[in-house]
Amino acid sequence: MTSAEKAKEEYFAWQPHDDPEFAPMICGKGTIGGKGRSLLFALRRLRGSDDPDMNRVKVPRSIYLSIEIFHKFLENVPSLDSLLKCGEPSEIECAFMRTPLPEEASLYIRNFLADMHDPVVIRSSSRLEDDVKHSFAGKYLSTFLGNNTGTLEERARGVEDEVRRIYSRTFFPAAEDYRKRHKLGGDDMGIIIIRMAGRWRGRYYYPTMGGVGYSQNFRRWTTRVRQDDGLVRMVFGLGTMSTKRGYARTVSLTNPILRPEGFSPEKISGIAQEHFHVIDAQHPNSLTTLDINDEWQQLLKYHPDFSAYAQLFSREDGEGAFTSIMKNMAQLGPGSKICFTFENFPRKYPIFYRRAKKILKFLEAQMGVPADMEFAYEPTEDSFCLIQSRPFWTNASDMEGMPEIDEKSIILQADRMVTHGAIPDIHKIVYVDYNLYFERRDFYGTARLIGELNEASGGEPYILVAPGRIGSSNPELGVPVQYSELTNCRGMVELGIPRLGYMPELSYGTHFFSDLEVDGVLYMPVFAGEDRNIFNLKWFERTPWTPWGNDTIRVYKGDFAAYMDGEKNRGVIVEKSANVK
Repeated sequence: MTSAEKAKEEYFAWQPHDDPEFAPMICGKGTIGGKGRSLLFALRRLRGSDDPDMNRVKVPRSIYLSIEIFHKFLENVPSLDSLLKCGEPSEIECAFMRTPLPEEASLYIRNFLADMHDPVVIRSSSRLEDDVKHSFAGKYLSTFLGNNTGTLEERARGVEDEVRRIYSRTFFPAAEDYRKRHKLGGDDMGIIIIRMAGRWRGRYYYPTMGGVGYSQNFRRWTTRVRQDDGLVRMVFGLGTMSTKRGYARTVSLTNPILRPEGFSPEKISGIAQEHFHVIDAQHPNSLTTLDINDEWQQLLKYHPDFSAYAQLFSREDGEGAFTSIMKNMAQLGPGSKICFTFENFPRKYPIFYRRAKKILKFLEAQMGVPADMEFAYEPTEDSFCLIQSRPFWTNASDMEGMPEIDEKSIILQADRMVTHGAIPDIHKIVYVDYNLYFERRDFYGTARLIGELNEASGGEPYILVAPGRIGSSNPELGVPVQYSELTNCRGMVELGIPRLGYMPELSYGTHFFSDLEVDGVLYMPVFAGEDRNIFNLKWFERTPWTPWGNDTIRVYKGDFAAYMDGEKNRGVIVEKSANVK
């Protein structure tokens, strides 16, 4: 048995019920689910390290409801079998919301909240989430409550409602379909109730930074970046912004100075974070999105090191440039804006990257598999808070190398961030015309048409080619298609069209990319007009195609193949009739 296999065996054998420190935090017998068990495992191992970079890592105050509580709850749901057989989500949720939690769970919740008035997060932690092969990212539910107003009884009832809501999601179509597709059967739900990392700054509650990290970087944007060094994807404010296909700073732990987008101020300003998530005391039970260009003066008040995170972008003589934000600056000039670039962060806080890299490699060694984590960080105090830790799902390909390819056969070629793998034989390409998508602006209509095409394909696989970030929550950045609408997609190509604002992005940490990784969907970005990238527009214009719904979506039939070499950072989509040797 290798050291990794032994570590993996020990990881799955470890139970928090056996730990005298953690046992009092758990209500009920049986597993507390994958998220909860993995988080407490990481905390125990980190605390046992003799390295202060690791043993000083914190986990917010929390309690855990085991799957026994879930089953006791289900026993009290009226007519459960007929309710689940009907399968109507609204009826399931309504019935669950009327059913009381077991008495011991209610008592645990009240004791937890009695002397704590900070916002809380209520997270799913199902039994099947304790798995190295399936992500369940976004399939269940996590919710937030401000927990800052009302009596203890009122606050406790609010948390209980969210627990019931999460229980109901176990039987909703997104989770049921995912389990069915992967032949996983039923699931059992544990719950994490955890203090939200952060603090009140005026009327807003948030950590200075949040994000996700990975011990392995499987999609490198340059060969100067090493896979084994891992990466982090970080944002200002709550880390929820980093799990969406929006704006975040992606950093290789090989060299935190390098940027996937390069060093052009224009490109950086086009994809840099400008909005951030907080809890607003005036609207405490939901996330609030703030614009840095509205809030920067208040942020200067609470963050004296603000220049480590943000810069001022402006244009002079038609050229863009970044400058520092001056504390005595009264207002923004015409055409100027502030962006979270994190440009000065590596120089001011190099310890963050050192610690993140250590933690990720340590957790990988302790679990015997690649690790991912969610974190919050207060740089001025060097306070690192672990919010989630678990195995990083991968579906590695055994493709040994790319075959010799006739250059004339290439339809698309990428030179960075490609998945490793091959689709040697596929007969359909679905292409979203970037000009029509931009001009018609029927963003959600286009997304739903792709879903209808996917449903009507009868299981036939295809490669999807579309502008910008596929699956983005912001339709200005790319087609807002849901992953559940792409079940027959086997390869995905994101087109970078800078003049229209469409830029692919390495979106590790998002629920969308977790699903791609688990299902082995090949991915590559193509940046039109850049060296070593090919977007053969003539092929798309001259080759016969069929519209789907309207001519924004084109379907090409033929003999195609995809070959992607993650080691050499090259990916191609080819027309096989033009000879792949």
